[in-house]
Amino acid sequence: MASSVRMERLRKLVQADVDALPDRAVSPEADSASVGDSEGTGGVSLELEQSKTSPNEQIPPNNTNSPTKEARAASDAEGNPERKFIWIKDAASSYNPAPMPLLPTGLPRAATKPPVNHLQPGDLTSAGHFFTPIQALAKYPYKFCNKDHMQAIASWFFAHGKFWEREWDLYYVWDVKPTKPVILVRESQVYALLKEINDHLKLALRITNQQREEGLVSCFPDHPRCLPRYLGRSHSREDYDNMVENTPNDMFRAAGEPSHPPLEGHTLEDFKQQMEELADIQKAKNKATRAKRQLDRHGKQRSMADQFKRTQRYLGLRPGMMDVTAQPPSLGAVDPMSPAPFIFDQSVVFVCVDAESYERAHHKITEIGVATLDTRELIGVAPGIDGANWRNLIRARHFRVNEYRHLVNTDFVTGCPDNFDFGQSTLVNLEDAALHVAACFHPPFGAHHSNGVSDIATLMSNTDVNEKRNIIFLGHDTLGDVKYLQQLGYDPMMVENILEALDTSVMYRVWRREQQPTSLGKILLAFDIPGFHLHNAGNDAAFTVQAMLAICVREAAIRGSTELDNMRSEEKAIRLAAAMDDAKQRVEEEAEGWSDHEAEGDGGAPVPLSANDAPKPAPAQVNSFDLNSRGNGRGNGRGRGRGRGGPTYDYPISSDTYRGGGYRGSGRGQLNGRGRGSNSGRGGGYVDFSPQATYHW
Repeated sequence: MASSVRMERLRKLVQADVDALPDRAVSPEADSASVGDSEGTGGVSLELEQSKTSPNEQIPPNNTNSPTKEARAASDAEGNPERKFIWIKDAASSYNPAPMPLLPTGLPRAATKPPVNHLQPGDLTSAGHFFTPIQALAKYPYKFCNKDHMQAIASWFFAHGKFWEREWDLYYVWDVKPTKPVILVRESQVYALLKEINDHLKLALRITNQQREEGLVSCFPDHPRCLPRYLGRSHSREDYDNMVENTPNDMFRAAGEPSHPPLEGHTLEDFKQQMEELADIQKAKNKATRAKRQLDRHGKQRSMADQFKRTQRYLGLRPGMMDVTAQPPSLGAVDPMSPAPFIFDQSVVFVCVDAESYERAHHKITEIGVATLDTRELIGVAPGIDGANWRNLIRARHFRVNEYRHLVNTDFVTGCPDNFDFGQSTLVNLEDAALHVAACFHPPFGAHHSNGVSDIATLMSNTDVNEKRNIIFLGHDTLGDVKYLQQLGYDPMMVENILEALDTSVMYRVWRREQQPTSLGKILLAFDIPGFHLHNAGNDAAFTVQAMLAICVREAAIRGSTELDNMRSEEKAIRLAAAMDDAKQRVEEEAEGWSDHEAEGDGGAPVPLSANDAPKPAPAQVNSFDLNSRGNGRGNGRGRGRGRGGPTYDYPISSDTYRGGGYRGSGRGQLNGRGRGSNSGRGGGYVDFSPQATYHW
């Protein structure tokens, strides 16, 4: 009885759809000429046969209880809202698909092969290189490209394994909590791919600042735990999968590689944040993630701005902590041709350290440069334009490690250990290097006959050698230099009178309001400081102090002036113009496809409706249901079975509520909870199926 009731309900549900099929008389007998096993064309003709009935002759209705088509015409519009179309004989088709974009007819040129390298799996890369996660790059046309060009880019360079068949130099890096490695490629290979796409499809793709900010291209902290390691060169997806499966673990060390210093402080926090961004960039975009990243960026920018202000306080260019109450509402400019107007907060000594290591073995430190500036010596001395007068009071030392003096960098940077321009170099043994560096953190703070101080005895007689002066550790990418000093045996983190570490790359970012750090050479160029023989450790240390003075004095000299306002406005206009150019180019590219074909032809012949264009079944209606819900329940039906996946066809019966995974038995489904029984039961995962069904024939 129950089965007959269900069948009647089912018949009523599908009757409207069956009646929507075109009327055609059933042939009484199959025609042997059209259906057979001959070697002819075979099959059943799909052409509509001419009806033998006259146009005026009416086809009698079916002898059933269902209403005729004419009677159902009005009710169908309300009773079956899911119906998308009906077939009407001899009616003009309203189907008008959009024209397919024209793709280039020629083949793209052969992929650019990466240069030969001599790296071994596990070799540590040097600092300063930029990398892209390859899984994010594999989604490039779908996540980072305009939709108008997405299909063309994907078809020519990504689909059907084309992306993985390129030669990729793979690198890897492990997160702090190693679960799976992040596989990377060099930025140069990304540029090579974009150039091939641009050349073939006549586009202008590039890596935008927004993409860099999101983590598509990034540079890792200068710490051996954070730097990527070489994995190998792949030529296919199979190569890639095999390499990833056999990636060395996070404890791997290359031959001769020393133990790592602890990963802590700002380096650890920056690395954690970077790994989070790499994880996000390889997944779908998330508004909440972007909002959190923006909030973090604002906090980081404020921290950098505070560091800049403290530096100016130390130099007497901004009111110190004792003068806060006397600070005017609008802080005015400082005259660089007059002595600093404020007290030199904390009476600090700036000690800048720069270290050079051999590019093929970073644990071999070849040079150490130290430059010092005592702010007590700045009292009563005008800074001059961009701090030019104060530069003369910088003392610099250059130490060369005797055991590694034969090692000179030539591949990644051009080393010049013989060209120290601020005095004479000093050869030291490796075991004594830490002592020489430590002496520069104590009176007389780097003063030596090698840098022009002739009367050391007189200088020392006026110095209290027991006084613990406040030290500011200065650097350009400071934490990397701290790491090298720790490797030598001198740990500045353990020196009590070091107040903090400052970074000139951060200061310049605040001054220029830029998102990315700038190299020391470019900073010197911006202030017209002749920076010769860079990558000599002694020169780099002295130039870093000069860069700090130039940044702080320049800002103080035009603070609150129209010159500064004009400079900020010009910088903003340049950035807006660049953004407008990008937007304009994108809009023009989107419009080209339409305008190019506007005057061509009359639209051509009708395009038949294909099976791929037919509407897809609408999903079942779900009322107040969590797709991920789970439940445990027991029904009163019988049967034990296991199944996985959501139902393909749901047969809704208005009086029943299903709380199980399947029609009968026990199972787990995407839409259902977990339960047992064929009818109602108790448990989670509630789905109320409404009596609707859609069929497409």
